[in-house]
Amino acid sequence: MHFNHYSDEGALLAAAVVNARFDSPADVAALAAEHDLLLERSPTKEDVTGLRRWRTALAGVVDAQTPGERIEALNRLLARGTAHPRISLHNGPPHVHFRPDDVPPERQFAAITAFGLAWFLTQRGLHRLGRCAAPDCTVAYADVTRNGRQRYCSSRCANRQAVRRHRLHRAPLQ
Repeated sequence: MHFNHYSDEGALLAAAVVNARFDSPADVAALAAEHDLLLERSPTKEDVTGLRRWRTALAGVVDAQTPGERIEALNRLLARGTAHPRISLHNGPPHVHFRPDDVPPERQFAAITAFGLAWFLTQRGLHRLGRCAAPDCTVAYADVTRNGRQRYCSSRCANRQAVRRHRLHRAPLQ
């Protein structure tokens, strides 16, 4: 199966970058492997630093308060992270890239997450990116659910919140 990183996968990768700890080049390689991203070369300390900066830029999209702010933040990402589209022949059949070939991992992550988020949010809805609604969680998520009503980063957080609401309503009156 061939993944199209410039769609839902790109949005999921963007959320993962926002949530990631980039302490070493191994962290970059592990995140790439988790998301089936084939890196042109092994990550370096410079890539770690660059991805920390990119994580901050992506968080600006996640944390945007209005649709207009989200669009402005997306446009900044697109200007910074992508290049003109080109057809690439590496790794199988011809496919489109929004970056030059043979770029460092930081640029690969940037292009995939910038265009992937832009495509995902314009096709699926600007509201489909956010942070977990649980008060003790700040995890970012891309809502790829069928109905587009995700509020929590995981079923674990959703269940914990349901239990809290249940206990709050069942608390004895004093």
